[in-house]
Amino acid sequence: MTSFELHKQLTRQLLFLRNSAAAYDAGHKEEAVRIAVGVRVLCHDTRFSHSLMKQLGVKNTLQLTTTVKVRGDQIPNGVDVAELMGGMTFGESIEYTPIDFGLPSIPCYEWWVQPVYLINGHLLCRRDVILAAANKDGGAHVDSPDVNLDALNEGFWLTTKIAEDGEKVSAPVVNNHFRMLRRFADELLHSPDLLALAH
Repeated sequence: MTSFELHKQLTRQLLFLRNSAAAYDAGHKEEAVRIAVGVRVLCHDTRFSHSLMKQLGVKNTLQLTTTVKVRGDQIPNGVDVAELMGGMTFGESIEYTPIDFGLPSIPCYEWWVQPVYLINGHLLCRRDVILAAANKDGGAHVDSPDVNLDALNEGFWLTTKIAEDGEKVSAPVVNNHFRMLRRFADELLHSPDLLALAH
């Protein structure tokens, strides 16, 4: 593909991310798996296909915004569950707060493999979360859950609501990857280098 065609594809993928993020924010939480597909197109390389970032020749240099606040090697011993990105809010649901420009950035290749989640002592990076959603959870393919998707679906957080009769009702929070995928979209859509590349 020509450089013009690749840049046109980049603009299209960012539009997909914006649309999916808006649908997610409007209450369509399942849209998160479509975010996973868009990020996979941008960043995931295999023996048979190359990411858009690689085809554009920027995967090693392009800076992407990161909201990770705690490195995997900084997690205290004995902690079994942790989300490493800052800005989680707890209420009727668990989400990440919107972000703004001006946050730290790291090269695309590093962003892709940066740990974002700890479950049962096992660190998952963005790539793990994105590929679990895209390749297993209906983003682009439907398949039996793997260990990563099982970990992301584990209901270790609980939300409590007051029923009409005044009773407290608690339920596990599942699909933990949905809010992470929404945050990944926010990181990309607030990455000045990526937005400049698309124009």
